[in-house]
Amino acid sequence: MKAKKTLLIVLALVVLLALAGVFAFARRAKTVDAALARQVNEEIDMSLVRDGTYIAGSDGGVVQVEVKVVVENHAIASIELLKHQNGKGGPAEAILDEMIAKNTDEVDAVTGATASSKTIRNAVNKALQQGLEG
Repeated sequence: MKAKKTLLIVLALVVLLALAGVFAFARRAKTVDAALARQVNEEIDMSLVRDGTYIAGSDGGVVQVEVKVVVENHAIASIELLKHQNGKGGPAEAILDEMIAKNTDEVDAVTGATASSKTIRNAVNKALQQGLEG
């Protein structure tokens, strides 16, 4: 009888922990979705971006990014990731090389690192906006 009671208590605790985990995950997903929805990327015509060094950041909820973008001759010469608090979003950093090669921030997100990809893109977009001519 005592073993049955102990088993029921343990089972109840496991169920409560599982429910808490589900609620925490749902809350985190809602926070990320809201943060990503607030990110606005302007269309950037690189022929209008002045040469210079531009620093900008972006907040993707659980992902925070800061970048330094160097533009030379209306082309992205380099992008340095100054900050990338990302959890498991490290693979998204691969988009930086693609942005430089394609001379645009308009690149596809890395599968499995969507929040980091979108937040990096938004930070680069904000940096490039600083260099837009008149």
